[in-house]
Amino acid sequence: MLNYEQAGVSIKKADALTELIRHEVNSENIGMFAGLYEHAAFPEYYLVGCTDGVGTKIIPLIKRDKIETIAIDLIAMNLNDMICTGARPLFFLDYFAVNKLDVEVAARFIKALKQELAKYNCTLLGGETAELSDLVTQGHFDVAGFAVGLVKKDKILSRQNVKPGDIIIGLKSSGPHSNGYTLIRKVLSEVEMDNALEPTYIYVNEILELCDKGLIKACANITGGGLEGNLQRVIPEGMELKIDRAKIPPQSVFQKLLSLVGEEEAYKTFNMGVGMCVITAQDKVTEVMEVCKKYEPFVLGAL
Repeated sequence: MLNYEQAGVSIKKADALTELIRHEVNSENIGMFAGLYEHAAFPEYYLVGCTDGVGTKIIPLIKRDKIETIAIDLIAMNLNDMICTGARPLFFLDYFAVNKLDVEVAARFIKALKQELAKYNCTLLGGETAELSDLVTQGHFDVAGFAVGLVKKDKILSRQNVKPGDIIIGLKSSGPHSNGYTLIRKVLSEVEMDNALEPTYIYVNEILELCDKGLIKACANITGGGLEGNLQRVIPEGMELKIDRAKIPPQSVFQKLLSLVGEEEAYKTFNMGVGMCVITAQDKVTEVMEVCKKYEPFVLGAL
């Protein structure tokens, strides 16, 4: 069975780099879903920043002319990380790198970005388009995004809020979201790939409602590294994590991937049907479920 490292992506090396950067930069932000910035001009708030791209999912999306999906995925990869701090998105910038500029494609991408960001009260502030014919392969392009948000210091979502006995609620994913496609592209057929390219769910509005109602302690965007790897980022060190994988509603794409790469690799590389995890107190579970009903919430485990 092919694994992610054999396909060309090493999670171990990425983790090692994170530790190296953490040591060199000497910042507690390294390893978090988004970075926190303090300034004397707004003492009660953190500015929150993050940056990300769509990864190699962009290759089959370009092939199928799914330009609007690329825009949604780019927003999701940034705002789903930002929301794990409880921050409200303020503005977004994009970077669009092409071999040769196709104005029609670029216009579709920018229009989709603006329309989707409006759903989360986030402004498309600007960006950069670069023609890199010596770097980007003909017929391809790559994108990256940068987002800034704002959160009150006393409202931030943090592992310090999490206590033994708290409940982990899973929110359904739309599929693999934008993670693991270097491996997915090597193991799925073209027909199977058609069913693995749904736009990434964006959980911002529901998580903000949970924050406003005081129903949430922490949350984790389930991206590269899988369920356990991402949940460990938002719980206190040494706290036991009890996950029941049998509670995850099955999706055909993950059943197929499971058969192709094995259980250990699948749960380490893909979200396996859980796009976001919410950690809440036992007496808040019903209310959380109601706010997040769009994503078919379920109790995934406990602490």
